[in-house]
Amino acid sequence: MVIAGAISENDGNPAKKHKVLVIGAGTCGLRAAEVLIQAGCEVKVLEARNRVGGRIATTTKLGLPLDLGANWIHGNVGNPIIAIAEKAGSSYSIDELDDTIVFAPDGSLLPKRLGDEVVTKMWDYFDEGITYSAQNMETIKPNISFMDYYERKVAAEEGWGEERKAYQLQVADLLGSIVATEIRKQDFRNLHMEEPIPGENLFLSSTYGPVMDLMAETVLKEDGCLELNKPVERVETVQTADGGLVHNVYTKDGHSYTADAILCSIPLGSLKQDRVKFDPPIPERIRQSIKHLGYGSLEKTYITFPNAFWMDGPSYFIFLADPTASDRKTMAAISLAHIAAPHNQPTLLFYTHGETSKHITSILQFSTSPQESRQKILAFFQPYISRLPKYSASNPDCIPRGYVATNWLNDEYAGNGSYTNFPVGLVDGVEDVKVIEEGVKERRLWFCGEHTAPLLGLASVSGAYWAGEIAAKRCLGSFGIAEEEIVTA
Repeated sequence: MVIAGAISENDGNPAKKHKVLVIGAGTCGLRAAEVLIQAGCEVKVLEARNRVGGRIATTTKLGLPLDLGANWIHGNVGNPIIAIAEKAGSSYSIDELDDTIVFAPDGSLLPKRLGDEVVTKMWDYFDEGITYSAQNMETIKPNISFMDYYERKVAAEEGWGEERKAYQLQVADLLGSIVATEIRKQDFRNLHMEEPIPGENLFLSSTYGPVMDLMAETVLKEDGCLELNKPVERVETVQTADGGLVHNVYTKDGHSYTADAILCSIPLGSLKQDRVKFDPPIPERIRQSIKHLGYGSLEKTYITFPNAFWMDGPSYFIFLADPTASDRKTMAAISLAHIAAPHNQPTLLFYTHGETSKHITSILQFSTSPQESRQKILAFFQPYISRLPKYSASNPDCIPRGYVATNWLNDEYAGNGSYTNFPVGLVDGVEDVKVIEEGVKERRLWFCGEHTAPLLGLASVSGAYWAGEIAAKRCLGSFGIAEEEIVTA
């Protein structure tokens, strides 16, 4: 489409700044904007929500701040989020959350040594599976799940009785909180895409709030750079009379913007749902890659008490699934009472994924009152709470004081989910990520987020940060700015 007389902001006038519009102010969008601003571009960031952060958010509903999105910094070797967290004065925990006990399906406590062995072996299988997948991807048959591999490993163990094998199979559900879906839906051929960043996993005791505040400083300092409550609905790319290109961007409230380049950092789930319409449509190769990748659900439920009645015990609890109850998957809970002051609080954090997440979020969506939601959600978690050390139904400290449950599955701006995963049947996830990440260079249109991160950062906060930086550099390269000229902080 050619509009007679339309002139790009920069074509023929190198003195003018390149105009770049970033869609989304999550980790990726904020980092991309920061790099572009440092390079001298005129940047506009449009965010659909009334806040920055995207799928990172905090709440003080229960008192002290709690993370609704990411809790962890996964891997502390070469992870850029570490430096940001330290600059922000953040606190994190490592050893405080390592002491684990495991409950059998009947509610009894497994012997400590056996419980530790079951959990350690689960992680060993996962690590071995990642390595095997990386080394043998081309020979692994399609439509094989990681659970298929896991079950073969358990069956081959010598000297284990049926009960021991059952425990090992039941604990595998926990890995669903890593891949954000039932572990049986995780493709084995592409399991290597779950390889973590090396080093320790750090739990951000002080939450991601200070980290996001620091990351947003650059865009907040630029007058008019960030606009909130601006869901983008359509991006129209037109050819100018002199052969250049200009993007017209339209938001839900009827406003429009122009730019020389677009960086779209909305979640993969939103791309799958065509939340932003592109005219002309994005290339079919990119559409297919978006379709191939999966988008999973990980939800959190925080339950707080008058006092941490379990405090003298361990900090991490695993409840193996009852095979007779279809809605009761293996569950894990973390004690926030065990993290260091001043961030400790008498609160348990439960992670859910897949069908369990759907059950919890359906309660939030369809209950007729907050009281009904509270009653149903606390009733769901009561069987787990009642197993904790020193629990007594007659002790007031054992009665929940309040709860917070996330609802990403019903959040349209989160793409109705949490983060990218790799479903059974995926042929070559690495290639799909690459196709999306390369964008449409000839139109100066790039897609970025945790779904376009380097392999070790996929589906993580650090990956979103790297993806924003990479997309910004690609954009600058399209303006003729060489990478060695780009200074990033």
